Amino acid sequence: MNTTLLVTVIVVVVVIILLLAIFFAVRRSRARRQEQQRERSREEFGPEYERTARETGSEEEADKELRRRRGSVERRVEPLSDERREHFEGQWGEVERVFVDNPERSIEMADRTISDILHERRFVSDASQSDEETEKSLAAMHPDVADDYREARRIRADVVARSGGSSEGGSEEQSTEDLRQAIGKYRAVYGRLLDR
Repeated sequence: MNTTLLVTVIVVVVVIILLLAIFFAVRRSRARRQEQQRERSREEFGPEYERTARETGSEEEADKELRRRRGSVERRVEPLSDERREHFEGQWGEVERVFVDNPERSIEMADRTISDILHERRFVSDASQSDEETEKSLAAMHPDVADDYREARRIRADVVARSGGSSEGGSEEQSTEDLRQAIGKYRAVYGRLLDR
């Protein structure tokens, strides 16, 4: 083997090793940035990030979907005027007053108040929007209360279903506790929606 060939082989091997090192360094850096982005998204979107990752099948797709959804909602959501804010504050005060004497009616009023605020602020894009889409719109902007909203609506539906059915021993006491939990969750959503 002559020296020129040997030097050429060594140079080619060194170049290949350098290219491989650069390739793996770039891959590692990209993976680190992606993991940091996913971590920021987990913090930003909370449980909604995990839920969306399960639905889409990947964390990368979940991040894209949540950011797309947030952008869409941000473009259409409007703040409440001072007059409408006062109106809803009065409405919520009535919800809390009614709870003492009629918790079931109060929970219906709370649900209606939250629904009215969601419509007024344009979290609901059109009349045909499903409850699930409304929940997703709320979760895109306010992931900290999205689960409270879902749970409050679930409790409300359970109580309504129970009140229509046969009464079991202790169910009134359980129902009142469920309603107390639901009203607390609705209150958290109400506070967040009036916050901005």
